[in-house]
Amino acid sequence: MRPRICNYYVTLRCNSKCSFCNIWRNKENSKIREQTLDEVENNLRALKKLGVKLIDFTGGEPLLYSPLIDVLKLAKKMKFYTSITTNCLLYPKYASKLRGLVDILQFSFESVDADKHNKIRGVNSHHKVIRSIEIAKKIKQKVYLLHTVTNGNIKAVPRIVKFAQENRCTLVLNPCFEYFGNSGLSKKSALALKKQFNQPYIIFDLAQLELIQNGGNDVNNPLCKAISSTIVISPDNYLLLPCYHHYLKKIKISNNLFKIYNSKEVTKMRKLEGRFKFCKNCTIYCYMRSSLYLQIFSKYSYLSTKSAYKYLRERLRRQF
Repeated sequence: MRPRICNYYVTLRCNSKCSFCNIWRNKENSKIREQTLDEVENNLRALKKLGVKLIDFTGGEPLLYSPLIDVLKLAKKMKFYTSITTNCLLYPKYASKLRGLVDILQFSFESVDADKHNKIRGVNSHHKVIRSIEIAKKIKQKVYLLHTVTNGNIKAVPRIVKFAQENRCTLVLNPCFEYFGNSGLSKKSALALKKQFNQPYIIFDLAQLELIQNGGNDVNNPLCKAISSTIVISPDNYLLLPCYHHYLKKIKISNNLFKIYNSKEVTKMRKLEGRFKFCKNCTIYCYMRSSLYLQIFSKYSYLSTKSAYKYLRERLRRQF
């Protein structure tokens, strides 16, 4: 199995203070050395050789990473599918430069109500999201609104669905996962969320909700293929294993990513993926998505495939 996705953390700096995230809470994150353009280019060449198709340039807030535009240009030149998620505080400034460089542009959007959105985000950003939607539509840039669904806001989902439909923006409903003490989406909330699946402009993975209802990853019958499916690169140019949220190994890349990923050390870790103590009950979607699809002849694979077809239909839906 070849990795198809790279979660490329270009920065851990962030100008939001989201209640369901801990990246901004660690003050040391703002001091981490970030990669040069040459380092990124070397890694992109290795990722291409390894078979990666999609690169999610993430953070932190990726627009705080000054070489991002040049990095995206390199990625598109190498025929990668690109994705970024932004809180929109800086999007109006960079909108025209980003146009044509991002295949999946996601705006974090927590509530139709400005006060509620701002409270969850920890900063006054609701008006920036609304303005960013307007700018994106003006320059013909497709937009995905990324909404983190929690047990506290599940009842407000129909309202945000209506907002997305009225504004012709594709809405990605992302179940909150349990991490650093916060509560993941409950089985009851997952069941309620399923009811939105057939709505136009709505995207989520039914297999992910099934995983939540079944209690998450089971170390006795591993679902997670984090290392096999996804390459994780830190801002200071390390390969993180098995995933960003629970990495046990941090291997310095030094422009040698292809050789490192195929090394005995990584091969040994790959054989243990899904079996680590912290894997028990895990539902972190950015690492489980490929794993769910790969559960051939299972309900997970069926639901993941069904969701993928829905995603493709929504990609074609008119926004402008």
